[in-house]
Amino acid sequence: MKSGNKVILILIMIVACALRFYDFFDIPYTHDEFSALFRTRFNTFADLIDKGVKVDTLPAGIQIFLFYWIKIFGETEWIVKLPFLLFGLGAVYFVYVVGKKWYNETVALVAAAFLASLQYTVFYSQVARPYISGLFFSLLMVNALTNLIKTPEKRFYSNMLIFVFAAAACAYNHHFSLVFAAIAGVSGLFMIRKDFLIKYLAACFVSVLLYLPHIKIVLAQLQMGGNENWLGAFDWSFLYNYFRYIFQFSIISYIMVGFLIAFEILGYKKSNAKPGPSLLFLSWFVLPLLVGVLYSVCVNNVMQYSVLIFSFPYLLFLLFGHIPKQKTIINLLLVFLILCVNVSALVFERHHYSSLYESAYLHIL
Repeated sequence: MKSGNKVILILIMIVACALRFYDFFDIPYTHDEFSALFRTRFNTFADLIDKGVKVDTLPAGIQIFLFYWIKIFGETEWIVKLPFLLFGLGAVYFVYVVGKKWYNETVALVAAAFLASLQYTVFYSQVARPYISGLFFSLLMVNALTNLIKTPEKRFYSNMLIFVFAAAACAYNHHFSLVFAAIAGVSGLFMIRKDFLIKYLAACFVSVLLYLPHIKIVLAQLQMGGNENWLGAFDWSFLYNYFRYIFQFSIISYIMVGFLIAFEILGYKKSNAKPGPSLLFLSWFVLPLLVGVLYSVCVNNVMQYSVLIFSFPYLLFLLFGHIPKQKTIINLLLVFLILCVNVSALVFERHHYSSLYESAYLHIL
């Protein structure tokens, strides 16, 4: 990494940290966090599983983590939220690493700037629920998978171990991060070098084995019938509103995205980007969306913005992946534009801090 681009990445990480840790000790719990906390107050692990996990519709991973984290460190808001804030910072870094390996440093910095400053990722970094953690683990898995595909001769076994751990973590984190991990894992079968295929299959098999103890819990949860009581029937306007939401319902943000796409089109011939990565990432973004929509239409509605966060980085790569590599000064200007527009929309249009930090529960008390 050139020193200039390294400074730009550091700038992005500083902004990401500032947006997530603003007024750190006064970030209140949300309703979902209270629900999770109340389901950790058991004396035994068996009670946690029976009365705190099986009664929910989410995998056991984050609930088990909170159970032990709270027992050790307590229930103070900033203590409970701290790991998730760090997961959010880690996700920003790994989207840069993955983007650089598949495209170029400019694309990587653009994607990292968006992930650092959008309300979508800032909000879920500040909430102790299995969304930003799943984004982090899925990016960790994709980075290991990228190494196995592109440079398998380098540190194969360490990358394989990270891949197995991250894939299992995705499975225990959220059902949609499991879906994403499964899609990405299957994709690897068609991309891994033939002389490493058997070892890769073994890694996938171990990941599946690690998830088997959770099957009994999933079967118990399925008997609950899903989320129809509060999500209602699936509304096709969800898809339109999702794309508006991720860019903060901001006209200025839409214009900026349009400018970046126009900049990308003008420099397309210089990008030397191959269609393979974009087709791969198109499948990684679209297939989880299709799974969610089909399940919501045919069984029970599960579609919320949060469940698509695990595949969100690949939408950014689809939109901006063909921006050609630029000089450091152009990278700085692009990142500066993205951060300024997104932070402005976050603070002044979405009123993120004034709305999130005003706890209705504290007012009631």
